[in-house]
Amino acid sequence: MGSDSILAGIGATVLAVTLLVCGFAACCLPVTTASLAGAVSTGADSPYTHEQLVELAQETRAFTVDAHSSMEEARESLAADVVAAAREASAEGAPKYSQWTQKAKQVLGDVEGEDGTALETMDALAKVSDRYALDADAVSHLEDCNGLITGLSSYLGMIGVAALIIALVLGFRKQFAALAFMLRMGPALLLAVLVVLGLWGLVDFNGLFAAFHSLFFVDGTWTFNYDSLLISMYPIDFWMGMGAVWVGSAIGVGLLCFAAGCLFAWKAQVQHRELEESAAAEAARSKKRGKKGRR
Repeated sequence: MGSDSILAGIGATVLAVTLLVCGFAACCLPVTTASLAGAVSTGADSPYTHEQLVELAQETRAFTVDAHSSMEEARESLAADVVAAAREASAEGAPKYSQWTQKAKQVLGDVEGEDGTALETMDALAKVSDRYALDADAVSHLEDCNGLITGLSSYLGMIGVAALIIALVLGFRKQFAALAFMLRMGPALLLAVLVVLGLWGLVDFNGLFAAFHSLFFVDGTWTFNYDSLLISMYPIDFWMGMGAVWVGSAIGVGLLCFAAGCLFAWKAQVQHRELEESAAAEAARSKKRGKKGRR
């Protein structure tokens, strides 16, 4: 097996991972959270309205996905958004006013001292009920997610760069057959993985969801009450939608790569035919020179 064939095999594997990363990147976009939250965060059993849940879902996404120069400031900013939404939702005459207990209203009605913070207010509100605010466990899990995403982002980017470099090297060498193999086998490997995961998800989505989280988080740190604010923003349908976006985006980019692979496969055939014609012409010239020499 030649070095280019080995390089193409490595490139196909790296490309498959890159396609998965592309799908994940699509999930992290603000528009994805806004669209899915808008579709599934109904607010029927929440003390917040649908519009408030959608807005809080977007603020929580920013806290979870974006890089922060100061996590303390990011926590305070998220808490300020939650407290502001809580004050609005619990105000007399608000659509969800009746779902706020007197104790919750009292927490929100207390005047914050000079040293008081929105985070302290949110924590006090969450102790009344996690329906009203993100409790310490929820914030801690979101921080864990942020650390995982921001910590891996540079490495995941390097994988994409590696796939690009391998493709450029093969293209520069005019190893079109090897490049075609890489561009078509990468999506094929991705599809094989997605088929297995898709079947698992259809049979037991909760099991797949739990297995995925157990790879990165300690058991017990990512499960919350079904009516908590976090789950109201991100119900199971939200995550099923995220899975569809992830798969759809990865396959979409994979189809583009596969189409490019088909193009290079055609170029490889043309290249092979030209080489054969050149070799045949050279053989004919050699034979003609040999006949002249015998004369």
